[in-house]
Amino acid sequence: MPRSHRIVVAFAAAAVMLAPIAAQAQSIDNMYPTGNYHPSCYDGSLSHGHFCQTDNADLTVYMQGSLSAAAKSTVKSALSSYYSPTDLAVSVKSSGVYTGSSETDIIYQSGTLSDAYIGMTWCDDAVTGTKCDQHYIRFNKDYGINKSDACHETGHAVGLTHGDDASPRVSPNNTIVGCMTEIDTYYLGANNRAEINATY
Repeated sequence: MPRSHRIVVAFAAAAVMLAPIAAQAQSIDNMYPTGNYHPSCYDGSLSHGHFCQTDNADLTVYMQGSLSAAAKSTVKSALSSYYSPTDLAVSVKSSGVYTGSSETDIIYQSGTLSDAYIGMTWCDDAVTGTKCDQHYIRFNKDYGINKSDACHETGHAVGLTHGDDASPRVSPNNTIVGCMTEIDTYYLGANNRAEINATY
């Protein structure tokens, strides 16, 4: 799924930093499939596809050579800070497995995207109507990525939706969805952690 251009608005960033505690009192379902986002999982592509859930709690990831050393470091830091403290067992691999029954769960890469997007996530190998054996995440080669971007796209690869696809729907920048907002947000959030832990 696309992530819109960063919105550089000082007051919006400040609101995101101050509001997570109050927002966490609310609970929403933003784990695919939701009542508002439930397309069947299928083998997609960069130009035609969407995310699903990953197929197991052992989350293997590989970062292709198209990513800069700085981008790889940012992704590793986001995985360690946000996803390792969940029930997902995150493992960064030195090579990717692209076929067979034990494919690498997430392949990160850098490449061409529309100027409107920082990153895109899509399922490459659906195994059921809701589960995907391998997701691709492509970051726009024309932008640097930060931990919020890495958290956001990884969230899609494990099934987390935007706020307006949640049930009930919330604003795309509601702090309950943590880094799944459209603005830079540097935390996963209690609701997202609970969704991941309940699913995996």
